Parts: sequence; C-alpha cells; structure tokens
Amino acid sequence: MKKIILPLLLLLFCAGCGAAKPSETAFFAMDTYMTIQAYGRQAETAITKAVQSVFALENLISRTRENTDIARLNAAAGAETQLSPETCELLSKVKSLSVPGVFDPTIAAVSDLWGINTESHRIPSQAEIDAARATVSADNLIISDGSHARLLNGAKVDLGAVGKGIAADRCAEILRENGVKSAMVVLGGNIYALGEKSDDSAWTVGIADPDGNADYIATLEVQDTSVVTTGDYERYFIKNGIRYHHVFDPSTGAPARSGLRSVTVVNESSTLADARSTTLFVLGLKKGLQYCADNGLEAVFITENKEIYITEGLRDRFTFRGEGVGYVMAP
Repeated sequence: MKKIILPLLLLLFCAGCGAAKPSETAFFAMDTYMTIQAYGRQAETAITKAVQSVFALENLISRTRENTDIARLNAAAGAETQLSPETCELLSKVKSLSVPGVFDPTIAAVSDLWGINTESHRIPSQAEIDAARATVSADNLIISDGSHARLLNGAKVDLGAVGKGIAADRCAEILRENGVKSAMVVLGGNIYALGEKSDDSAWTVGIADPDGNADYIATLEVQDTSVVTTGDYERYFIKNGIRYHHVFDPSTGAPARSGLRSVTVVNESSTLADARSTTLFVLGLKKGLQYCADNGLEAVFITENKEIYITEGLRDRFTFRGEGVGYVMAP
C-alpha cells in the first residue's frame, strides 16, 4: 500500500561511519528497493538470513502473488481458509493495531478501486466508493483458532501498510541473534537503525522534502530504533491539478485530505511505526498530535503549508535544514 524507493522518502547519511568496512547487500522485494548494511564477523551470514526472511514474509502476505496465504484468504469469498500459524499471528497483530475509520487492514477494496500506481488509475464514482467502503472493517476479519481465518461482507485484506514494518523488525531480530550490534536496514521507506555506527556515534537519517526541491529538510539522530515515513508524494496520480495519493481514509473511501504532506514516526517497533505513520497522516495535525500525546508516540509532521511540527521527545535529536526551500519550524 505504501512506501517506495529510498531517495523519495528518507535519505541515509553515512559520513563518518568509521574505518570498519561493512558487509552489505541490495535486493528488490515487496515492490521496493532494499538494502542491509551490517558490521561484524558474522555480518555477511546474518544479512543473508535477514534477506531470506523478507522473501519468506512476502510469500506469505503478498496479495498480488498467487497462492500466498493472504491471496487465498481474499479469494475465498468468505469461506474459512486454512493459513499458516505465522500468518494468523500476523493478522491478529495487525487487527489489534486497527483504528476504526482511520487505519484498517481491510482497505483492499478501496485501494483497488482507485488503482494508484497502476496504469489503470482513475477517479471512481461515489456509488463505487460507497460500495467499496462498506466492506472495510477490521471486524470483518475473523481469526478462529490460530490456523484459520475468514473475511465477512466482501472484505479483503491488504497488509501493505505494515508489511515492510514487520519485515524490518524481523531483520533486526535476525541480525541481533547472529551477533550483529551495528547495522542499518533500509526497506524502502522503513528504516531500522540497529545499535550505533561503527564509530560509536548515532545514525543520521534524513527526512525528505515532499516537494522534491531538496534531498532532505531535516535530520534525526537515532539508534536501536525504527524510522518510518508516510507521505502523499510516494505513490499518486494528478488529474485536473489535484493529487490523488495512496493513503486512503477508510471513513471516506478516498485519499486522505488531512492537510499533511508527510508523517514520520520513530519507534523501536517498525511494525507499530508503519501502522501509526498512516494513522497519523489520516488523522491530520491536530488530532495526530493529540494521538501521539495520548499514546506515547514520537513523530514529525509536515503540513501542506510547509510547517514542521515535532513531538517533544524528538527535539534533542532533530536538526532542521529546510529554510532554503521554504519550510518553517512551528513553535
């Protein structure tokens, strides 16, 4: 559902990474260019295992590939479907992250209707939108016994809003299990900074300019955490001067019109950060900031008016660099 090639989202800065030479690899999965860089004697083996875990996950949760668990569940027309225990566990996790009318894993019918990032993108009729929106509710996803699930009322599941977050968490876990203490996992727009850089300093991650006039408009110093951005500039089409993007509001069945251009969430759980970056984008600035306060989230908001808002916990790690392209820091 979201996040594509790294330069459009978050730019990683490795200047001053130290003299140690990392093991690294680049690969393509989940419709996204990905890289993993790690330091240590077991780094190469750990990276191989991490990459394998991404492909294995994709073979479970992709809804566009034939015979994956999610594809079979969506095609079952409401019938109970046997799934791997791993997929059922993931579905339970994602369902628990749903926010009614804001973030929902059963958004597939709506996203299919608009065809964002396909050659058949279009603006559907209100009748089509209403029909698709009627299928969207996490309550329509029934997980029965840890190995079976079904979808009610025509619902279909799309885990694109959390898939790369799940993958990033798994990669970080595998790297740690194999003795890696310093690594950078970049799965499209999902970044996991494991430990510190080889010179014992924090990793520096850049936040992209939604207008593309600069590579980045701010940087964050991070370690042992994930950084995930959702923005309206990632996948979209423009018609009659209006941008129709891939971040859908379940309450309207249309691209979210929240007054935001992007939201970046920083959290130890990349899965949570992935889900909540979408949640906050749909909520908009005022409600999003309140949601952060109520739920202990740290985030960066960029508005359509080029204002940047950050939560208090990020201030010591945040550096503003957007003056030259018209951005301003909110008080």
